[in-house]
This record gives sequence, C-alpha cells and structure tokens, in this order.
Amino acid sequence: MLSTYSAKICCADLYSSEFARLILGDSLHPGGLRATNRLGRAMGIQPGWRVLDLACGLGTGATAISRVFRCHVTGLELGPEAAVASRQRALSEPIPANVGFVRGDAEMPPFRTGAFDAVIIECATSLFADKSAAIAEVYRLLRPGGVIGLSDVTVEPGSLPPELDGTVGMMLCLTDALPADGYPDLLAAGGFTVTDRADLSGEVLELLSELRGKMTIWGSLAHSAPPVAGDLVEFGPGLLERVEQLVRRGEVGYWLYVAHKPE
Repeated sequence: MLSTYSAKICCADLYSSEFARLILGDSLHPGGLRATNRLGRAMGIQPGWRVLDLACGLGTGATAISRVFRCHVTGLELGPEAAVASRQRALSEPIPANVGFVRGDAEMPPFRTGAFDAVIIECATSLFADKSAAIAEVYRLLRPGGVIGLSDVTVEPGSLPPELDGTVGMMLCLTDALPADGYPDLLAAGGFTVTDRADLSGEVLELLSELRGKMTIWGSLAHSAPPVAGDLVEFGPGLLERVEQLVRRGEVGYWLYVAHKPE
C-alpha cells in the first residue's frame, strides 16, 4: 500500500503527464487563464504583492498572475518534472514575469510565517489528503489581512457515478471534491472570513465540449492520435454526457471562493 507521500508523488506525476494536458490543457483546470485572472481580480491582488500559487502545476497560472497584476509570484509544486518545466516555461516567455518556482509539498509548504500577501489554490484543494491541514498552513503563511483565493470542482454527496472513481475522475478533480458549501465551511473552520463566492460551472461545460471534440478527432485518427488518447477514448462520449447532466443539475460544478485572514 502506498504511503501518503508516495500517493502525493503519484498524483503530482499524473498531473504533469501528457494525459493531464490532453484533458485540461496547460492550465490544468477548467476555465484556463480566464478563470485564473478572474480569481486574481476577485482577490484584489495589488502590484508588488507577494503571492503564493500553491500546487501550481506547470506554472502557467503563476506566470499569468505575475504579469497581469505586476506582483511577485512563487509557485510551489511537488512533482519534480512540473517544477522544472515551470522554470523553463517562465524563462522562455517573450515578456519576463516576476515569478519563481519551488519544489515542495502544498500541505507542508517550506516558507516562513506571514511571508505572503495572498495565496492562490486552483483545482488542487480537492486533491489534498488533509484539506484542513493545508488551509491551516495557508493561514500561517499569510500576513494579517492577507487573502486566499480558491477555485475548485464541487461534487454534491452521492452524485458521482462509479465510472468516475478512477483516473479520469481524478483528472477532472472529482474523486475527492467537496460540495459547493464545503469549501467555505473549510475556510471558515480555518479562521478565514469568506467574502466572495461565484459559480463558474459553465467552465466545466465548456471543458466537456472541448474534450468531446478531441475524442471525436482521436477516434477518427487512431493511427496518429497521441498514445495516451486511447485511455480516454475508450470511455466513450456517454460518460462525458453523464458528467454534463450532473453539471446541469447542479450536482457537479466549479466554484470560486475568496476569504481573508483577520487583521
């Protein structure tokens, strides 16, 4: 049986894989950079702020936040390949970004208390083994009055079909996601005051539509499709339709939350 740390490494490697990018794109979450920038605006990120992107994946969101809001962003990612790729991507961009990347565990971040003005967590809280411990660490890392911006997939209890209790469900951040009210409850229990929440479930519907198109192309061009595409095509469009129905019924969604640490 895998240890907790080994399970985290496996999950991080999965999210830095070609399979993850085929499903979710380089941002690794619904809505891409559009949703990232909306989260930054909702948080009120200011020029010069010190921002932590917790479980930053390939670093596309961290780089975008730094450019758009003219702040310094530190991306923390456990997967070694993702951490290296993040650095290389930031260096190769034509417009420099004030961003750095550190390899580390999001549930045990290696930073001093009060080091950041803001912390962003996109589509990662649902994957944390100990969500309460992770939020407690965010509270520690933020200065008094600091802000956390969290976006994630939501799943209402008992609504997830068994077919999604596996790799594809994990890729869509479904398997251990909280209900829509679960994230603000988690934040409040961690000492934060929730100041904003928004339903971005339309981003999931758009992602499913794009994914259905990819599956159609891969199915008709099997000889030239990416090797990992077969792992997804075999599920067929029926499973995507079931997820879409869950989203339209409000049983699966994607929400944005903003909360503040007391002064």
